[in-house]
Amino acid sequence: MTEPLMTAPLMTDPLTLRPLRVGDAGAMSRVLADVALYTFTGGQPPTSQELARRYAVQTQGYAPDGSARWVNSVVLLGPEREPIGYVQATVPVSGQPTEIAWVIGTPWQGRGYARRAVTLLLAALAAEGVGQVIAHIHPQNRASVRLATRLGFQATDIVIDGETRWRASIAPLHRLP
Repeated sequence: MTEPLMTAPLMTDPLTLRPLRVGDAGAMSRVLADVALYTFTGGQPPTSQELARRYAVQTQGYAPDGSARWVNSVVLLGPEREPIGYVQATVPVSGQPTEIAWVIGTPWQGRGYARRAVTLLLAALAAEGVGQVIAHIHPQNRASVRLATRLGFQATDIVIDGETRWRASIAPLHRLP
């Protein structure tokens, strides 16, 4: 008897999302430390202090002008709830499409964690009544392009700062894999 071939990584560790806290800055600075994460977005790995300042604003939950609600979650892996990345959404109060983004640290990439994390985010947004989402993805970021395609996003003709806008409908409730 031969063993079946595996075509995709087997993901057995539980993956959860938790609202971002300022205290996550130290752990997340390690998760985001690889310069390769900034190939398509530019910039450098943030320090713990930079993240603490950023997280102090993001954890307020709303844009200063009240135009949007912010959803910022840490992606946690396994029973130890080890931080491995983040997902985020900007939900305009006007009803315009919600913009989402995701980053999974380099050591955890290629294992299906981004797909699971984004799917959890989309399910939470759909449960809150969000119907349309957008994401901006650099066309050479093959992993994110594949993920968006698998999740039902469609590329548009809109390009902002070298990134293509992708759009998806998530209503009714987006199904979990």
